[in-house]
Amino acid sequence: MVTSNLYTILVVDDYPNNLFTAKALIEEYIDAKVVLADTSTKALQALLKHSVDLIILDVHMEREMDGFELARIIKSRKKTENIPIVFLTASCINEEFKRKGFEIGAVDYLTKPIDDFLLINRINVYLKLIEKERKMNIRLQEQAKELKRAKDVAEAANEAKDMFLANISHEFRTPLNILLGATQITKYYLENDKVLDREKINAKATTQIQNCYRLIRLVNNLIDVTKIDSGDFALNISTCNIIEIVENTVKSSVKYATLKNIEIIFDTDVEEVVLVCDSDAIERIMLNLLSNAIKFTPLDGNIFVNISICDNSIQIRVKDSGIGISKDKHKMIFERFKQADNLFTRSCEGSGIGLNIVKSLIEMHDGTIGVNSELLKGSEFIVEIPISEISNDEIYPDDSINNLGNVISTTDIEFSDIYF
Repeated sequence: MVTSNLYTILVVDDYPNNLFTAKALIEEYIDAKVVLADTSTKALQALLKHSVDLIILDVHMEREMDGFELARIIKSRKKTENIPIVFLTASCINEEFKRKGFEIGAVDYLTKPIDDFLLINRINVYLKLIEKERKMNIRLQEQAKELKRAKDVAEAANEAKDMFLANISHEFRTPLNILLGATQITKYYLENDKVLDREKINAKATTQIQNCYRLIRLVNNLIDVTKIDSGDFALNISTCNIIEIVENTVKSSVKYATLKNIEIIFDTDVEEVVLVCDSDAIERIMLNLLSNAIKFTPLDGNIFVNISICDNSIQIRVKDSGIGISKDKHKMIFERFKQADNLFTRSCEGSGIGLNIVKSLIEMHDGTIGVNSELLKGSEFIVEIPISEISNDEIYPDDSINNLGNVISTTDIEFSDIYF
């Protein structure tokens, strides 16, 4: 007996006694709502009002139209064309009679007087088939939703890829054009100036070096993105004072901030925090955040870098008085190849992969990065990296040369896409 779902069964017969007998019998054994109709008109009205799962229809109705005519109308309507119909008849069922009913769309015949067990058994068979169809439809709907989600993801990925290709083409073309122009001008000086103007040649050489740095930075980012995706990017772990790394990185950024008359203020609540980390990765994280802060902060602005301990984690905050980021873009800026401004409206250069790499590097240290920002109200990036206890077995020498001079060289590469 089917009891898992409530079904609706329409019984159509022009004899009231037959209707009430069928209703009582069905409701006793089957968890179903039974709707009764003693005319074709009432049956059609019931089909408009109710979502019917099964129709039990008397063939030889004497009022309005017989069961065959009513079945033709039911099967001709889109809403009801798939409802199974079981014909009831008191006549002898011959082959021609059966064929006529099946051609109309009936699924079965039962003869009167109806055997109670046979009626309930037949109804249960069809309700079980209906239940299977329902479940199949649900699965198909779920699969359709999954396919749509996959399609949406693929389209978004394709859109991001197209934007990335546009961005990266622009990123390569710009420094190459500048390098070509500077080289051509230098060649002209060398060929035509009787007295070499060292200042002019030095200026062009500086431009060439800056754009070489920019290409190196771009290629490094592309290589690292590929390594991160393939799982081949490995941290160079060492035991180091993260306060010193951050402070040296901030100092190396001051000369770029000064060009826009931006003041960088560094403050720390602690003087030393020893972590097992990749010092180059920490430096790269800070350089990217500082580079973005300088790029998007107008003249005479401020950048604040603060370090504190919060819930057994080192917390680094980089806050600026720049143009800010609208709240609907907070998540997007950490996605690969995405930028808050598109290629044609953005005010600063960038490939759209820097913050994605930063997020990956922080997560490799079991940390997190978030942003607080509103449009035209500045931005604050918060980096948190857990502080774990270090045993004697976990003391690693720092193979990197994390002095101020080395950081400055790295800074020149990271800040190579800043033009004033």
